[in-house]
Amino acid sequence: MSSSDTKNSNKEEKTVILLKKTCPYCDKSYQSNQKAVNHIATTHKKKVERLFSGNRNFGVYNQMNVQKYKRLGYTIVVQFGCVSCKEAFVMKKELEKHCDLKHVVTSQPEIGYMKYFD
Repeated sequence: MSSSDTKNSNKEEKTVILLKKTCPYCDKSYQSNQKAVNHIATTHKKKVERLFSGNRNFGVYNQMNVQKYKRLGYTIVVQFGCVSCKEAFVMKKELEKHCDLKHVVTSQPEIGYMKYFD
């Protein structure tokens, strides 16, 4: 392995993905998946499945983690994590579309009642 290969390998190892915990439908942040599911149900009238804690391989996007990884020389990639599965998205609009297509179990618009199934 040449020295340039080593530099590239080291650079790749110095990348970390941090997930923003925000609602897919608005800018509300949350601390847990359950709080997100509750918020989506009460505010947006959509019932989504919940991912249980500890099922992710990413760190959480917060000031402490950003400072820690910057200090260690990591390149930080920020993504939006789904509350229902392990998927993560670069753009929030992609997360919203994903949730609507894959995880909305029921939706209660003001008039009527609609069910969504996979």
